[in-house]
Amino acid sequence: MFLFEQMLNTAIAGIAPMMSVVILVAYGILLTSLLFSVYEAWARGGDVRALGIAGAKYLAIGLLLVNDGAVYRSVFQSVVGAFNQMAQAMAGPGDVFRTWFNELRNAASFSTWLNIVTGTVAGAISAVLLMIAMVVYPVAYGIFTILYCLFGSLLYATGPLVLAVMPSFGLGTLAKRYATNFVIFASWGLIYGIFCRLTLAINLNSMAAITSAGNLMGIMVAASSEVLLAVVSILFSVCILLIPFLAKRIVEGDVGSTMLTVLGTTSAMAQAMMSMAAGPGDGWSRVGGAGGGGGGEKGAPSAAGGTAPSGPPSGGGHGSVGSSGGSHAPSGPGGRSPGAYRPPNVPHAIGWLAGAAAALAVQGGAKAAQAGKELVKKAGGSPSSTPQPSSNPPPSTGNPVDEWV
Repeated sequence: MFLFEQMLNTAIAGIAPMMSVVILVAYGILLTSLLFSVYEAWARGGDVRALGIAGAKYLAIGLLLVNDGAVYRSVFQSVVGAFNQMAQAMAGPGDVFRTWFNELRNAASFSTWLNIVTGTVAGAISAVLLMIAMVVYPVAYGIFTILYCLFGSLLYATGPLVLAVMPSFGLGTLAKRYATNFVIFASWGLIYGIFCRLTLAINLNSMAAITSAGNLMGIMVAASSEVLLAVVSILFSVCILLIPFLAKRIVEGDVGSTMLTVLGTTSAMAQAMMSMAAGPGDGWSRVGGAGGGGGGEKGAPSAAGGTAPSGPPSGGGHGSVGSSGGSHAPSGPGGRSPGAYRPPNVPHAIGWLAGAAAALAVQGGAKAAQAGKELVKKAGGSPSSTPQPSSNPPPSTGNPVDEWV
């Protein structure tokens, strides 16, 4: 078992008594998130499927927190332990970095430090480098161990509180982020084991192997053993401190984004190929048939089921739809050319029919009003008008009696 794994188990056992309070608060958050998910399902128009998913999440988290968090603790330690067991299988016979820590402590002898005072310049530099390595490597190893214990304890203590909001659709992203951070933390030990196996592969697992080879992977040939040990110790320190950053990159960084980019590009190419294959069979073949010479269709079928009249033939005896004298026909709305296939659009069709009905109603009303006016004129004028007396008297006929008849 690795040193950082032992420290994490000790820390979890130490904070176990306070978990009863955390579990109690988590139960209240879980119930609140369930009620909020019911409101969200109602706001979506009574989404029964969303409500069922929220109920399933509520049941799963409730079972995870039963028995005062004993199930949660068992699951947490089992997942972390599974990653660490894989790391131990990859590391080989033992913990190379911990073994190197013990060997580095025993490497400095009295003669090595005496070179600082009585030795040459090269001997003094070798001793100083070894002293730096003896300070840097234990500090780097201790920082990694403490960070592993601290981060693991925080994830363990705050896990029930964050997981309790999972039934809610709006706050469920917090639980997803917690799961991502948990996988990143568990990957620390896995990368640690891979580094241990790498040191075995390149023959850097022990000081005896390095000093017997007299070089560092083919470089720094003929260097003193103190210089080789100092360089390897600093290299190990950098690798250990980079483990958290590498784990984050692997889980959610460059590797994941690159794979998603490749999948998205592949999907876009597949959709483009399907569109190209479906286009000639739906729209463009009709335009090409109308514009082809000799035996082509006269026009593309219209949306109403009829056929559109063909345009005037161009020079050369070929009936072209989209060109005349070398010029292209203007594009329709949305960049479509005449005769291009348009998928059915129900709202657009309803709006067009409503507009056509309104136009017909307006035209019918105008025609009815015009017909009424003409009818009144034919009847002798407007019925509301009264005849006006003439200013000039009618001419006399010579018979005064006839004037009063």
